[in-house]
Amino acid sequence: MSQVIRAPDQFGEKLRDAIDRGLNEAGIEARVETEHVRTTRLYRALVTSPQFEHMSHSERQDVVWSILRRSLADDEQFRVSTVLALTPAELGEE
Repeated sequence: MSQVIRAPDQFGEKLRDAIDRGLNEAGIEARVETEHVRTTRLYRALVTSPQFEHMSHSERQDVVWSILRRSLADDEQFRVSTVLALTPAELGEE
């Protein structure tokens, strides 16, 4: 029987690594998860950090998108559909 071999999720990994590295450089410890949006070339990211607690939602977005603008080519940035930057409490994890 033949098998379906999936290509590695290279862009998802690149997106996750870019956000993680940029946040680490900014002194922010976070959990970064990425997900491919089915039937598209788009990806979304969930970034969770207790250090976001004292930041507004727009400040969190500015931090992450600043990292993406520095780390990804323009055409790659268009592949990011959504970035959610939340605290663990906002996800109900605390």
